[in-house]
Amino acid sequence: MTDFVLPQNVRHPVATDLPEIARVLTEAFFDDPVWGPTFPDAEQRRAQATEYWTFMADQGLRWNESLVVVGDDGAIRALAIWFPPGEDEVAADSHDAYAEMVKRILPPEPAQALFDAGDVFGEARPKKPHAYLSLLAVAPEARGNGEGMGLLRLSTARYDAAGTDTYLESSNPANDARYEREGYQPQGQIKLAGGQRVQTYWRDAQ
Repeated sequence: MTDFVLPQNVRHPVATDLPEIARVLTEAFFDDPVWGPTFPDAEQRRAQATEYWTFMADQGLRWNESLVVVGDDGAIRALAIWFPPGEDEVAADSHDAYAEMVKRILPPEPAQALFDAGDVFGEARPKKPHAYLSLLAVAPEARGNGEGMGLLRLSTARYDAAGTDTYLESSNPANDARYEREGYQPQGQIKLAGGQRVQTYWRDAQ
């Protein structure tokens, strides 16, 4: 990644941020059309999702690509988990740990549905090199201030400077227009076994 000066309230996340990152992700996706049903027991969802997002965010922290917005108190207000070109969300040497984690936190049927969804998402990713936005989330207390899209805008500026195209999936149709305003072009739709449709987006480096 080309050197890029970040605003004072934006930094790269570190391992000690994982509990806070997991909290933000759990709350942001609690009622998401895709991620809500992934954890079908609403009473267990928060605990299950927290463990799941901790694992997935930790995978993203392998790379110095992700960004967080922090408040004056140091708390995370928004986050973007990115993967560089050619890298998967789960490292090859973490596949067994991922499978064990999913089977531990979910009953057999939803666990298999999650495995199947991962395969579908993987197959849909473009072959052309790109940076992948795995997760974009805003803390509940920070919603409505534009910090999520602001962080996306900063992220794409960094990738523009490096000449890197970017790709993302929108799990909630309510966000589609926001991505399109940031220059993302619809690529296709992913249909999951549960009937949900996920819009995929591509953005050429500007």
